[in-house]
Amino acid sequence: MPISNSESLTLKKNIDFSEDGLLNYAMNLSRREGGVKEKLLHWDFGPLMTMKHDVKATNYLFSDEAVPFHWDGAFATEPEKLLFYCTESEGEGGETLFVNTEKVFESLTSEEKELCSKVTLTYETKKLAHYGGKIIVPLVQKHPHTGKTILRMAEKVETNLNPVSLTIEGVDNVEDFYQWLKEKLYTFAEAHSWNKGDLILVDNFTYLHGRRPLGANRSRAFKRLQIL
Repeated sequence: MPISNSESLTLKKNIDFSEDGLLNYAMNLSRREGGVKEKLLHWDFGPLMTMKHDVKATNYLFSDEAVPFHWDGAFATEPEKLLFYCTESEGEGGETLFVNTEKVFESLTSEEKELCSKVTLTYETKKLAHYGGKIIVPLVQKHPHTGKTILRMAEKVETNLNPVSLTIEGVDNVEDFYQWLKEKLYTFAEAHSWNKGDLILVDNFTYLHGRRPLGANRSRAFKRLQIL
């Protein structure tokens, strides 16, 4: 499916794509007052992250593997919006998958919604990259700005490169529930095939995102900013 042109997930054009231009654009989208550290999520490398394939990667995000669905900032501070600017991409592979969890929740029956409302998720991973730790979150949450119901569902990461474990509580048959919810997410998934110069702005609360394997598209690279 092509990327949607909704308010939550938008493909942008005609923006200053220099690093300073991206920083200024991202800062102007923040609801917060103050300077760059108040408006953009910072890591040890700063607010702007370069994401590209690394043959020596210790984290799956920089490998050629598929990246399961997740939201950003889960082990730190959750940003409101994400900005992705594609600096290189050649051929097929590495398509980013987006899923609108508001739509997923709306598609559920009353019984399924009630079931999901009882679920608590625990995620844990070692800090081998710029994030790590342990978090416990309810599956069903409210968007902090719109008040709409969202799902905070990240897939477990089964890899040798910084795996993320998932423990599900609140349902009897954990594996069946997990597979059912994964199927729901992928049913609503939208895939974006990247071209150099694409810039996507995405609501990090409404949407989850992931990635298909890079395949032959190992040149795929991004600048990423997380807007508070």
